Amino acid sequence: MEIVTGKAGVPHVSSADDGRRIAGEVGTGSYVLQTGGKLAPSLVDANTVRIATGDMIVQGRHIGVTAPEDVKVASGSQGKKRMDYICVHYTRDVSGSSPTLVEKVEWKVLQGTPGSSAVAPSVPKGSILDGDADVTVPICSVTFDGLTTGQPKLLIPELIPLADLGDSVSHMPRLITGTKVLNSNDTSCVLFSRNEFQKLFGRGFDRETDVVLAMSGDGLKIPVHVDGCQYFSDTGDIYVTFDRAWHNAIRINYAVALAGR
Repeated sequence: MEIVTGKAGVPHVSSADDGRRIAGEVGTGSYVLQTGGKLAPSLVDANTVRIATGDMIVQGRHIGVTAPEDVKVASGSQGKKRMDYICVHYTRDVSGSSPTLVEKVEWKVLQGTPGSSAVAPSVPKGSILDGDADVTVPICSVTFDGLTTGQPKLLIPELIPLADLGDSVSHMPRLITGTKVLNSNDTSCVLFSRNEFQKLFGRGFDRETDVVLAMSGDGLKIPVHVDGCQYFSDTGDIYVTFDRAWHNAIRINYAVALAGR
């Protein structure tokens, strides 16, 4: 066991430590961050793809592109189709008896095989998180139809910022389920009074956004079918309604959906 975010008296925090933490927080794959031009690829000419500014997380490693960078691709073949991958090529120096362990990244093109269809090129196996020293990760693809170069496409997804994710979650409806045994004396009875609803769910019922669903929890034991629920604005009560008069106890299972605010 080793403390990473703590003073150890000697240098002890490595890029591998930070990489594992980032991968644990955002995912073990590769992702575009919402910065700069978000690495949007564009075609400059038939042999040049330009990668816009931005940042990405590649298997736990943060990689930045602070100025647009051009990547060269080979020309297409007459009458043939091809697909190339533009990749991040990660290396760590492990050569010799005293390796530097210096890590570098650069663009690398994996060229596909020309043929009757554009088939993705094979990608060498490897994982930065597993400690491999030579790893190739596809970032975008380029297809060729004869001598025509297609528009490049980004292959890795954009990562949603936590601020946006938290905002979307805050607007998600809250769902509460439960069960009650009611004593009915008609074709309907009160499921929740105004005060009970507020006490159970923390606020009053909003007739413009909230929903209450109900079903019989007694199954075939009784002949009553639950038709649904009805809100009465004059009293604030919510009734459960039946397909017939019922003068006895009945178990009602309910689901209450409260809109986020």
